[in-house]
Amino acid sequence: MTSPLMTLDPDEVYDDQFNAATLPAWLQTLANRICQAAASGQTVTLSAEELMLSPQQMAQRLNMSRTTVLRKIATGEINAVKVGNRHRIPYAEFTRFREARWDQMMSLVTPDIEAELFDED
Repeated sequence: MTSPLMTLDPDEVYDDQFNAATLPAWLQTLANRICQAAASGQTVTLSAEELMLSPQQMAQRLNMSRTTVLRKIATGEINAVKVGNRHRIPYAEFTRFREARWDQMMSLVTPDIEAELFDED
């Protein structure tokens, strides 16, 4: 269960100073929904929960196979949690793995790039 980040009573929402034109689109949508809910007398509660990816979603984002992701989970290269009988990868773990993979690829190609750029042969 997630705990609320904020709870707004309808009386606390003042739209007289609201200028949607200065907000990013996603925030405009959120602000409009809050104003609509408050106008109808509803209490608005905002909460946050950690984004969890399935092995398939992670594989698609990294351009690899689902089987490879599952194999890396089994070897401990990717930390995942079990939800029922399914693996779920926290978004922070996805980011960590992606950055580590990027760093590894860069370390492999950097010598070749430097040799091509600075080799005087």
